[in-house]
Amino acid sequence: MSKSIFAFGIIFVLAVVTCGGKKEEDSAAVNHAPVLENITLLPLNPTVQSEITARILASDKDGDPITYEVKWYVNDEEIGEGMSLTYPEIKKGDRILAEVTPYDGKAYGKMMRSSEITIGGLPPRIVSVSVIPEIIDVTTPQVTLNALFEDADGDDIDLVVHWLVKDDVLPNTSNVLPMAPLRLKKNDVITGAAFADDGEYRSEAFPFEITIANAPPAFKTKTDSVKCSPKNVHYVLPIFDPDGDPMSFSLLQAPEGIMIDADNGVIYGSAGDISVFEVFVRATDSEGAYLDAQFTLSSN
Repeated sequence: MSKSIFAFGIIFVLAVVTCGGKKEEDSAAVNHAPVLENITLLPLNPTVQSEITARILASDKDGDPITYEVKWYVNDEEIGEGMSLTYPEIKKGDRILAEVTPYDGKAYGKMMRSSEITIGGLPPRIVSVSVIPEIIDVTTPQVTLNALFEDADGDDIDLVVHWLVKDDVLPNTSNVLPMAPLRLKKNDVITGAAFADDGEYRSEAFPFEITIANAPPAFKTKTDSVKCSPKNVHYVLPIFDPDGDPMSFSLLQAPEGIMIDADNGVIYGSAGDISVFEVFVRATDSEGAYLDAQFTLSSN
């Protein structure tokens, strides 16, 4: 009877050892799929120039390294895969989201979608400005400021101008400035800043400066034909200097016997028996600006 009890004891021990080994093998074979916790798309306020990336938080209970399958959607349409998105056709107002599936090398985890972000606009930029006319003096009726823009969003752009004259900011923000009310003089300076405005954003200020140039002599009245006695010519030229500069006068062409008062701009003398003749004169101011004029003198 003692032999039977010993044999039973051996069989019992073997059975316990065998069962314990099977439990350890089963535990080692179980893999837990990775779990996504959060997806954030960066930058939070993207523009058409942004590269959008996905910041992903995930965990794996087994400590396995995790990789990700990322699909990108623009306005609910799948357009690509990868950890980042650069899309040349993106435009302001487009909606972006990412769809992420984690993988630990053995199993895929549950897919998660990020929140949507919306592509915002960029402010326009002024590349250069130009002034029409190029030379501005006291006789210029108005000044027009034009600008060359850059706008990544392709928006319609308005040009806003802040004019500064004699330390006063003018209420006029148009790009066209009437000159007469300003009563400017030679060498006065107009300064200002131009802005490109797309209705949502305004560019940085683009400063400019305009100096009032010297004005050449000009006509008081435009006269082509003058009645006078050819034998006793006395004609005061209808020419003045808008800046009030002193002028000198010279004859460029005239019949023999016709002269000019260089200081006062008076044509005088006698053309003899010539009843109709032409006189070419030049009026020059103290800075060298000049006006050439032609007059026809006639006894009729």
